[in-house]
Amino acid sequence: MMRIAWLTDIHLNFLNEIHRYEFYEKIIQSQVDCLFITGDIAEAPSLSIFLFEMEKLLAKPIYFVLGNHDYFRGDISSVRNKMRHLTSERPFLNWLPAIRGVKLQEGIYLIGHDGWADGRFGDYQHSSIIMNDSQLIADLLNAYRLGKSYLLEKMQALAAYDCDELRENFFRIAMLKPSDVIILLHVPPFKENCLYKGEGNNEYFLPFYASQIAGDTLLEIADVYPEIKFLVLCGHVHHRSVYQPRENLIIKSGHAEYYYPRIEEIIEI
Repeated sequence: MMRIAWLTDIHLNFLNEIHRYEFYEKIIQSQVDCLFITGDIAEAPSLSIFLFEMEKLLAKPIYFVLGNHDYFRGDISSVRNKMRHLTSERPFLNWLPAIRGVKLQEGIYLIGHDGWADGRFGDYQHSSIIMNDSQLIADLLNAYRLGKSYLLEKMQALAAYDCDELRENFFRIAMLKPSDVIILLHVPPFKENCLYKGEGNNEYFLPFYASQIAGDTLLEIADVYPEIKFLVLCGHVHHRSVYQPRENLIIKSGHAEYYYPRIEEIIEI
């Protein structure tokens, strides 16, 4: 049996060294075999530093995707190039889009991608919400400066690109006849997993907190492969939820709180 610690939205850049090491010690004490991280590890300038730190102290495979915060104070291409290089050079660090998929146990495979909110849920046009993404991620800032419609177009293009890669990576694994596939995302793929302050969907926040195209992609592959059980883990909304739109498809979002990282769940397979 394999024991996996699922972490999400740990925002290590908010912690001093003492508090980070206390968190790492809790992971060590959990006696897990590897880690899943569903994004928002840090911010672009410090992301690699904290990943190296985790790798050194934990000495276990770390499978991760990036969240929007991981691109803050950077640009998407540069951050992703660093993650590809890091994955190719480091023994335990695995950005999932770079490795395309991994066999965890017999018949059980892992894939994942960062994912982006695509503005399709809720009321984007009438929302007055201005996310830090459009101020602190160079690609989105450039689109935001051109106007709201340009920002939406950029969000949807980013979301579509990641979903295309995720679909391609899944079909590669599907040829191996898996019984179970675990998928890591950052942004929830369904509005049912997107709870604003735990009170349900908010039409003005939803455009920035969920990805309809990701949900459509998951439904597509779950319907085509009813014999495969899919478990999707995501973050972003800092609130725990479970949604099952299909018999063979379960989506979980994880709880998170700034300054208080935690193990969201120990998964046993």
